[in-house]
Amino acid sequence: MQIEENLHHDNKEVYLPGDLLSDEPGFISGTNTYEEQGKIFSSTTGTINQTNKLIMIKPIKCSYQPQIGEIVIGQIVQIRDKKWIVNIDSSSEATLHLNSTYLPEQRQKTEDDEMNMRQIFAENDLICAEIHSINNDKSINLHTRGLKYGKIENGLLSKVNHYLIVKQKRHFIKLNNNVNMILGHNGQIFLSNQDRTTNNQKVIYCQNYTVQQRIDIANTGKAIKFLQQHQFKISQINIEKVLSYISEKKPQNDWLTLIEQFFLELKSKQQQQDQ
Repeated sequence: MQIEENLHHDNKEVYLPGDLLSDEPGFISGTNTYEEQGKIFSSTTGTINQTNKLIMIKPIKCSYQPQIGEIVIGQIVQIRDKKWIVNIDSSSEATLHLNSTYLPEQRQKTEDDEMNMRQIFAENDLICAEIHSINNDKSINLHTRGLKYGKIENGLLSKVNHYLIVKQKRHFIKLNNNVNMILGHNGQIFLSNQDRTTNNQKVIYCQNYTVQQRIDIANTGKAIKFLQQHQFKISQINIEKVLSYISEKKPQNDWLTLIEQFFLELKSKQQQQDQ
């Protein structure tokens, strides 16, 4: 997107914290920027992104750095030595040991289980797991001990920048439109009709989708996409705000214009509250 001439870009590709972005009236301070005495500055290192009068900084991409207890979504890439190698978009290798998986019978793993590991998870399967521990060499140990973890399928996977994910009390969420969401700390978000929020379940059922469920999941995916494009934080609250706004406007095709209007209105309200 072309930057307007009255921005202080000086042909720079990367901005540092404190760099001046604009001192012209009418511009709005967006994500990763701050306003001071009518001027807009960068609050992080990254590249500039402008939508109409909204100025944002897109942080320079870096790999996901996990922390113990975080929820991640990853893909099985290899099986070896009683463990699965999982790609979670981190610079360090993540592994899931056979003994760290869930069996409904809650029994000890056997040699038969080791021989039949692909019946649990196979290459290219998507799984949801928790960061169990991090070794001295920065390699990552996962676990899926619990029914809400494990293989995920028959849904919509959205990938966003991991730094946009808001850490919340719960990352297994049922949204207001009844879409079930796994909000991965590593920037992967899975949408489906499979409820993983209840603790008293013994089985996760893969149910057929109704037409309305497909529409709701598609719209939720669009909301997440636009939050990502505008570099807004991705949380249950922000997703539901976008969906509620769109639902009230009942758009036919022009989602982009409505979303930009939503962000501008939201920023205007925030500025009025700060005054």
